[in-house]
Amino acid sequence: MTNDRLEEQDPINGDPAALAVDRAIGELRRGRAIQITDGTRTLLVGAVETLQAPVFARLLAADSGAATLLVTAERALAAGLSHQLSGPVAIAFPRDMSLDELRSLAGVGSKPVAHSGFGVDRAPPCAPLAHAGFQLAKSGRLVPALIGFESGDAPAAGVVTIDARDVEHRARFGHYSVQLISRARVPLADAVDCEIALFRDEHGLAEHVAVIIGKPDQQTPVPVRLHSACLTGDLLGSLRCDCGEQLRTAVQRIEALGGGVLLYLDQEGRGIGLPNKLRAYVLQDEGLDTVDADQHLGFLADERSYEVAAALLTELGIKRIRLLTNNPQKINALRDHGIEIAGRLPLVTTSNSHNERYLRAKTERAGHLAEEWSR
Repeated sequence: MTNDRLEEQDPINGDPAALAVDRAIGELRRGRAIQITDGTRTLLVGAVETLQAPVFARLLAADSGAATLLVTAERALAAGLSHQLSGPVAIAFPRDMSLDELRSLAGVGSKPVAHSGFGVDRAPPCAPLAHAGFQLAKSGRLVPALIGFESGDAPAAGVVTIDARDVEHRARFGHYSVQLISRARVPLADAVDCEIALFRDEHGLAEHVAVIIGKPDQQTPVPVRLHSACLTGDLLGSLRCDCGEQLRTAVQRIEALGGGVLLYLDQEGRGIGLPNKLRAYVLQDEGLDTVDADQHLGFLADERSYEVAAALLTELGIKRIRLLTNNPQKINALRDHGIEIAGRLPLVTTSNSHNERYLRAKTERAGHLAEEWSR
């Protein structure tokens, strides 16, 4: 085969831009630095949460330009460093500052550090590169905070380099591609006639489960529940939320309605992941509500995407549903992705002294409907 013929073929592993995104996420999760460029500027970054101490030391020792901590507007606002509502914020820090201190400044460390006396740039020139880095960190289920160094045009040796435009393109125009991995009959206590189908996101870290109860009639609107995974509530019976009760109630309701589907989505903690959910719990114990706690860590109030739910329903051949939910955002998101919502079925749970404040924040701040819970 000639070289010309080889060049005409698609790369063996597919789209090079998508591969670069996947590799960059993996590097950040492993505590390594990556290089982000837009063709004009180049930024060496590492994720604050995972950056290895030797890598941090080598970055500081290199002639890498000004050292900055890059945080989201949500984190900067929570720390009193900025009052802007969007966009990355750059915080210049002295080179003798430790990783533990930087983690505390980013909201995830235990070593106290004063949140004042730093040079704060609320519109840094590297903002587009930082934004791309935040997207990569979130995709890797890391806190969106980076240690960044302006670098030259030449790629740093041994460092994965990615174009910020590829990250943005994937975020805007990429789509969830799910693949059915396995399917088996699994009788449940509340739904004996039940199958579980496991799907894997082909371009991410997640695995999602479809719980198929009974024999749903696809000629009529299928009862469907979207349930985001909650290890503490679903498995351990945590009283801090109502997730476990919602899960069990949804299975019972779908069974009583003659069959349907519960999608168990790998989106722990409204999409921020279990480690960050536990960090948010600590902040809630210190007085923040669930929304403020997530924003204190640099996240939006809800980081979930329901595009994956629409993809799963499409794989199951379901286009018209009745949705068990109290969250209007789920209805709007599914409609945006081509699923017809023929009706809504409320899901009422009970409150207790441990979750009442959490439930109130969901209705008063996150827009959930008030019939969600009772006492």
